[in-house]
Amino acid sequence: LILFQKGQTTTPPPFEIFFCFGEEWPDQKPREKKLITVQVVPVVARLLLEMFSGELSWSADSIPLHISNPDLKDKMVEQFKELHQLWQNQQQLPPVPPEPG
Repeated sequence: LILFQKGQTTTPPPFEIFFCFGEEWPDQKPREKKLITVQVVPVVARLLLEMFSGELSWSADSIPLHISNPDLKDKMVEQFKELHQLWQNQQQLPPVPPEPG
């Protein structure tokens, strides 16, 4: 993610996690042909990638999760808003000159 953010790679890092239930995997069969597969996308990874690529388009209502404790979701969204604001502020600051010596 850091290399992508710095422009040292054009390919964003993969962050999806796939689980397969009831069958051997990996094997010759494509993932789409498995009986039961689950794709997990860590919200944190997706938001950081969007933030660093300039495509941040999320809001509190766009996170497609069902979390047991709604307070956890609300706190997480607020923390990401604060992180995004800090990142934006950092991007607007002029570069700090190195200290002598």
